[in-house]
Amino acid sequence: MNHHFGKLLLPSLIVFLLVSSLLLLLPNVWMGLNINYWVVLVGNGILFGLSMLTLYMHINALKNPNPNVFSNSVMGGTMLKLVVLGFTVVIYLLISGKNRNVFAIFVCMFLYIIYTVFDVKTALRLNKK
Repeated sequence: MNHHFGKLLLPSLIVFLLVSSLLLLLPNVWMGLNINYWVVLVGNGILFGLSMLTLYMHINALKNPNPNVFSNSVMGGTMLKLVVLGFTVVIYLLISGKNRNVFAIFVCMFLYIIYTVFDVKTALRLNKK
């Protein structure tokens, strides 16, 4: 089960490591684009953590004989990521005040789409099995 989990998580792990590496290795590029790479790094970590959680939800949903449980886990996982990211953005905006970096928020929203695409593709692969 754990090996299966790791294999299914691999696409999201690659995205996480690639994005994190680009953020940490090229800070001047991001600052030149007026993107606070620390904000994106935190958002990337949150999205990866949520991807692990939703994959766990999908695997557990497959154990249920009711097929609706699996489709609900896919929709619920997508909504969970959207709600958590939304709350995180609101908290960030409240804490950062005038120092907020809107471009970093847009990058995180783009990352949300990427992680969601990989999560849904993984869920569809799981459903075929």
